[in-house]
Amino acid sequence: MILLGLLIAVIVFVVLLLIDYELGKRAYQKKAPVFDFGKNQADRDLFTNGDALFSSLFEDIKQAKKSIDMMFFIIRDDSISRELYHYLEQKALDGVKVRLVADYVGSFSMNKDIVKELEASGVQFVFSDRPAVPYFFYRLNRRNHRKITIIDDEIAYVGGFNVGTEYMGNDLRFGKWRDYHLRMTGEVVGNIARVYQYDWNDATKEEQFNKKIISKSSSGKDKTIELVVTESGQLEEIFLSWINQATHEILIGTPYFIPSKKVFQALVNARERGVELHILVPIKADHPLVKPAAFPYYKKLLDCGANLHLYTDGFYHAKIMIIDESFCDIGTANFDMRSIFLNKEINTTIDSDPDFISHIRQAYFHDLKSSNSMTHDWINKQPLKTKISAWIAYCVRPLL
Repeated sequence: MILLGLLIAVIVFVVLLLIDYELGKRAYQKKAPVFDFGKNQADRDLFTNGDALFSSLFEDIKQAKKSIDMMFFIIRDDSISRELYHYLEQKALDGVKVRLVADYVGSFSMNKDIVKELEASGVQFVFSDRPAVPYFFYRLNRRNHRKITIIDDEIAYVGGFNVGTEYMGNDLRFGKWRDYHLRMTGEVVGNIARVYQYDWNDATKEEQFNKKIISKSSSGKDKTIELVVTESGQLEEIFLSWINQATHEILIGTPYFIPSKKVFQALVNARERGVELHILVPIKADHPLVKPAAFPYYKKLLDCGANLHLYTDGFYHAKIMIIDESFCDIGTANFDMRSIFLNKEINTTIDSDPDFISHIRQAYFHDLKSSNSMTHDWINKQPLKTKISAWIAYCVRPLL
């Protein structure tokens, strides 16, 4: 009787979580903001390793005269984060307006002492997306995954890097860290600032932000970027539109490959119409379930002739899609259901600068040289523990 009672209690608890999740999803989809910026002029630089990125970022912070707005999903309590805190505190003491947003779950290691020290120097700090009722379970899983920095409203950074020693390649478990991050100047910075202000207002509850945000101040034909700002499920249709336009090549780089049913079918359809498909993922895992969760998708893609690659030179964390050598997407969204349906994300797309797209494409194929081809034999030889994890992951894949 005791075991039966426990079983019933577990079933009821799971059902309540599912109801909470579904109701929360519907509620947030109804009020999701619409960002429509069009194409904006932008000069940009690509960073693929932490040393170069943080060297540039810290130098720009030190040169700041008016304002620093910064947002990350993960900020660790380690040497690189403390260096960041030092620079932010110094600029705040010098009279620069400094605002810092950290995701409540992703940056949970930021303790009260760190926050007090930042605020004592004049840094305005807030955690974003604290879990709360109603829809507690849904809101617990709905994270602010954007990584944005804006300096003096003239320079903006967007991409996959968070703040921690592992992103510098200094974690023994992961080794070298491969990621893609953009530094941008030009009119696009103003629209990135609008996204930041929307998130700041949402986190602080200071004021209601306009649900529909439109700013179409596009300029020249080349060196333009279009911002893709999503939350609550809009990314699925966007991914579909990109994949369905492919005529001969799709290149995808992602640390996690757990696409929605529609997005996965679009990839299969692309292969059926003769599009060459390459997918690059890390051989290492930073989560017990996300790697095995992808196995069913890998098997089907191998069956239809896709080229799957396992990055071996450290950990691969880039989020990138290149289509037909003429379209490129770099941003914060992973190729998984969490980014597609749950997380707040910001991506950048480029379709008017062949030289820059070629540069990024070369970086992608450079990474392929540090990878092994995935095969059915490799998947089948996975240990029993991994196969059990794959079954568990299948059951919870919408949260991965």
